[in-house]
Amino acid sequence: MLNVKKYCIKTALLAGLGIMVGCQDEASMIPGTGEGRMGLAFVLGSASSSQPNARSLNTDLEITEGFIQIRELELEMEGRDENGEFEKEHEVEFDEILKVTFDQFDESRDFFFNIPEGEYEEIELELDLIDYRSEPSIYLEGTYANNEGNPYQFVFEYYGDEIDFEVEIEAENDDDYFRIDRVNNPLVLLELNSHLWFSNISKSEFEEAESEEGIIRISNNSNRAMFSKIVSRIEASSEIEVELR
Repeated sequence: MLNVKKYCIKTALLAGLGIMVGCQDEASMIPGTGEGRMGLAFVLGSASSSQPNARSLNTDLEITEGFIQIRELELEMEGRDENGEFEKEHEVEFDEILKVTFDQFDESRDFFFNIPEGEYEEIELELDLIDYRSEPSIYLEGTYANNEGNPYQFVFEYYGDEIDFEVEIEAENDDDYFRIDRVNNPLVLLELNSHLWFSNISKSEFEEAESEEGIIRISNNSNRAMFSKIVSRIEASSEIEVELR
């Protein structure tokens, strides 16, 4: 995993998606072309580690792996440089759809992209998701223990491009700026706290869910009531604000 150092950190958490922002250590900095660099890294979090007071079926639910598929990244930036104040927009299109897994920290899935050097007051990022090659935009897999303690496997699948994750990074104080250049390379760590996406699903709903060959499949075509509740929670957590100081 890339080193995360240098910036003081202030973490903002909403119902299901958290963000931590740091800075890559100089010793591991990726060679640049004179432009600033910002990175994204991903991990599947747990409700207990990120929000100790979160309640989600107690210990009956365990999410073991998952992924999202990203079509492109859109940025809107406000800041200043040697030429004065600026507002810029930038799109990052990948050579192919970027599939990011969440089962563990995976250095190969962290990536940096170029943005103009300067001092920034605000950066807005939008991750545009899409299903690709017959695989969903959002996929989660885990187990649920019923009242007798017997584990059942469940799968959550979301197809489509209606859900986007939006991240707003800004200075802690309105008149302050944070700097991005060849030395200061922020790394934004997105922690998908997907336990919270299931926080309004009751134990009885899991007990009564339809299963096929021992697997509870939650999708637009199966267990649709549960699916709608989970999608609503994802949508409610899709806008995140982060403050840097």
